[in-house]
Amino acid sequence: MKIMVIDDEPIVARGLRTLVPWEEHGFQWLPPADNGVAALRQIEQTRPDLLLLDCKMPLMTGLELLAELKERHIPHKAIILSGHDEFEYARQALQLGALDYVLKPPDIEQLLKTVLRAKEEWQQEQKKARQSWEQRAIARERLVRSLLEGTKMDEAQLAGKLAELQMTLQPAPFYVILMDIIQNPDDPKAYLYEDRRLMNYAVANIAEETLADWNPFCVVLDESVPRFALLLNINGSGGDDRFQQCLKQLIHNIHTTLQFLVTIGISSAGANLLCDGPTALAQAAAALERQYYTGPNELIGYNELLQSGSSSERGHALPGWTGEEERLENALRAGDPALLEDWMADFFAALARQDTSVSATRTAMLQAMLLAANALAELHPALKPQELLTAERVEAVLAAAALSQLQDVARSYFRQLLDRTVTLRHSGKNSIVETVKRYIDARYAEAISLDTLAREVFVSPVYLSFLFKQVKGMNVTDYLTQVRLDRAKELLRGASVKTYEIARLVGYQDEKYFSRLFKKKVGMTPSEFRNQ
Repeated sequence: MKIMVIDDEPIVARGLRTLVPWEEHGFQWLPPADNGVAALRQIEQTRPDLLLLDCKMPLMTGLELLAELKERHIPHKAIILSGHDEFEYARQALQLGALDYVLKPPDIEQLLKTVLRAKEEWQQEQKKARQSWEQRAIARERLVRSLLEGTKMDEAQLAGKLAELQMTLQPAPFYVILMDIIQNPDDPKAYLYEDRRLMNYAVANIAEETLADWNPFCVVLDESVPRFALLLNINGSGGDDRFQQCLKQLIHNIHTTLQFLVTIGISSAGANLLCDGPTALAQAAAALERQYYTGPNELIGYNELLQSGSSSERGHALPGWTGEEERLENALRAGDPALLEDWMADFFAALARQDTSVSATRTAMLQAMLLAANALAELHPALKPQELLTAERVEAVLAAAALSQLQDVARSYFRQLLDRTVTLRHSGKNSIVETVKRYIDARYAEAISLDTLAREVFVSPVYLSFLFKQVKGMNVTDYLTQVRLDRAKELLRGASVKTYEIARLVGYQDEKYFSRLFKKKVGMTPSEFRNQ
């Protein structure tokens, strides 16, 4: 409880500050004032809960100050300190709301009892006010929910409830606003239940303050999202443009204050709150569903959806992508990242433009992903489509809360398929090349031709030549020559075998051809190599 002393004798404030341990008794001591005018300025700024004030002061007396506070409806408790033992002063002070009238110099023990009694009374009033506010807030929320759900009541009943709950809401025209609040995915936080309740209260408070000119009434429709509903009238409050600007400001305020992402859906103007609440709620929900395509921090009006033909209540056809299937299959078969990226960019753009429901968009994406899995399985029969498009991947598609998230899931999937295609292709190529290498390494002394090697691995000589060059960076014949000459060098170094014998041992029947080839590749004749 905040306490303030107002007396033109400074010694009074200093004495009370020194003699009473205010903080021990739960008080916050505010700077004193020495006259009523100065006190009024401080009271408006610091809002003390209890005043200890003198009757007679310059500029404005204590009684005049109490009258001014009463006129301005500034809540407070007051105890008069006076050196005048006059009944008229005491009577006027009590009429102006003072709790007691204490003569100066006060008995400190008696003054403390009086002050503590004032504090207890203030605490009880605060408790009752808080309970009353909470009960009224609950009743307001129930009324708003009942109107949005279509609970039947006549005009007299509605007027009575609005008056009882001090709600300035008119039956028409009215608007329903839905707000989805999500955490920033770049900075997620885990909130306890009590933390979430405080966050919901903060969101509702920001909404009601930002839209104060329209007296909105905010309720939490779904705590798991969370999703908020606001019910309000906008006629006579500055026009639709200003209302739209304030809604954008609301998105900004929540984002900057709480670091949440916000999307708002607005219904059309409702003609009668007594019967059109459910329709307006459904319209706001339909507008809000478009956030799947727009992303967060957007303002989406139901009327704009109707004008653009984008209401999810209408289109249910799958996004058209006739002819795109072949592009996707070609990109995977070719193992070409650029082709795949181009296809994904076009396909994702087509999904964003389509007049379809969210479920239809998800279905179209799953169809494209299944097509890709089947295409890869055809290329590599050992693979099964269900092994490529797993249940976990399907669940990720269905759980995506926005088109951007769906695109991230699909982009990762398609890129993984492409990588797998390239890896499998490389592994197949490597298998053929390694088989050829092993054959050459083991049988280099025999008569080996490209046709011989191609028959060994069941491919054409032209394809084998292309494949070997692609994997090893050299021709097959160059590799065979390298293996034969390396073995010839070993024999020249370590044994007294004649050159013509070495030629035959490494696969050359013509000694002269072997010698010319050796000099060309090594830079010296076999004899020179042996004698070096």
